[in-house]
Amino acid sequence: MLPNINEIAKKTLIALKERKLRPTPENYTEVFEEIAQKDKLTTLNKVKLEKYKALLLSNYQQELDSKPVRTIEELITFLISVLNRQSGKQFSEFFDFLSTLCKALQVSKDKKIRDLAKITSIRISKTMDSESIYLLSKKWKELEKSYEENDFDNEIRKYGIGKFDDFDTVIKKLLNKLGERNLEYFCELLTSCLNPSLVDDLKIQGFSQNLSKKAFLINENNFKNELLEIVSHRVMVDNMYVQKNLNFFNENLKKIYELFSLLNKTNQQNMDFVNTLNPDEKGEVKISFEFLKKKLEQLSEKINSLNTQIEFTQSLEERESWTVVKELEKLDENFKKYKVNYALALFSIQNYRFIMEKYGVGSLNEIFVRFKKILKDSCNEFDELWMIDEKSYLIISPGKSKEEVSRLVNDNLKTIENFRFIYKQDVITPKIDTAYLDKQSNPDINILEELISQIADLNQKNDTE
Repeated sequence: MLPNINEIAKKTLIALKERKLRPTPENYTEVFEEIAQKDKLTTLNKVKLEKYKALLLSNYQQELDSKPVRTIEELITFLISVLNRQSGKQFSEFFDFLSTLCKALQVSKDKKIRDLAKITSIRISKTMDSESIYLLSKKWKELEKSYEENDFDNEIRKYGIGKFDDFDTVIKKLLNKLGERNLEYFCELLTSCLNPSLVDDLKIQGFSQNLSKKAFLINENNFKNELLEIVSHRVMVDNMYVQKNLNFFNENLKKIYELFSLLNKTNQQNMDFVNTLNPDEKGEVKISFEFLKKKLEQLSEKINSLNTQIEFTQSLEERESWTVVKELEKLDENFKKYKVNYALALFSIQNYRFIMEKYGVGSLNEIFVRFKKILKDSCNEFDELWMIDEKSYLIISPGKSKEEVSRLVNDNLKTIENFRFIYKQDVITPKIDTAYLDKQSNPDINILEELISQIADLNQKNDTE
């Protein structure tokens, strides 16, 4: 069992008396340390000596071990002797070098190194004590350790940065990578994808030009929604171009078919007439020149009509001017001349923007494909289906009344309600606004404009609710 402090103190006083030494602080401390060491007790003085000894360079530690240093005073005496042996000029030069090093580190790009160098530069001096040196040394060692454990190196490996690249090389490589991924580059990619493949559009051109001039817009919070909307508009523009051309060719192919059927019928009649002729004994048939000329003129007239219709179908100018408005103008003209009624039914997906933003343009397009198929299947051979904008379709029904088109609208709504549009685990429910009119009930107005106005009012009402 180790002796306590009181026992060692008693032994110290006895030893001083035996050695005939005065009990001064110096004599008492020397004898106390000697007895404590024999009794294997570590004193506070011993702890301090070991701590300061650890701060010395290894060669000074070895020299200190060979000397009988037992007190702080003796350690100071040892250090004074060491300093006296040193060249004052060399010490000053080393201190100046250390100060210069700290100042140089203060311009480092690394904030941790820069801040610690600034603190060191302020605290370092020729008269600083060992504890201050120890604390500064500890901070630098901690910084070194944190650099060894830092994940930064692992992160920059993903960008092709070498493990032993210096600071300048790392920055240059990262700047090159940034250059390859700059906003202008991505804006250029986006605008190249937005150009409609079938027709030019001012809205898309304006969006692309604005994005090319202001690449920073790609970082705006609402940019994703704006891009989704312009992509949806681009799809609509192309679809409308396709539908216009399909309707144009379909309408004119019907006319070409009618003319061809009439030509075929006329030709068959002529063949039947030839078969009724009876040749004479010489095998000759007498026929009036005027009659033959008339038959050929009739045939030529029908061939010319067919050629004219074919040329009309091939005309780019006529095809470009073929729109739903042109179609309705013809129907209005027939109504005025012959009182032939017609009806229009407009269908609009009210929550299309919500579907696009939440589920994406792909899901919205899938819904529109099914939506269009439902409407198309409900049309008879005389009805036409037109796309009006990115969310709306119009059914043109020649010869139908308001009551008849009302039944068509209700049947379509029931069919749409029975469809389930599934996206992952969600059931997407398109909300359909409808409006319908016939010309006979509204002879003095443009019923298409009236329907569009009614749908707009419904949308505004839904937004306020």
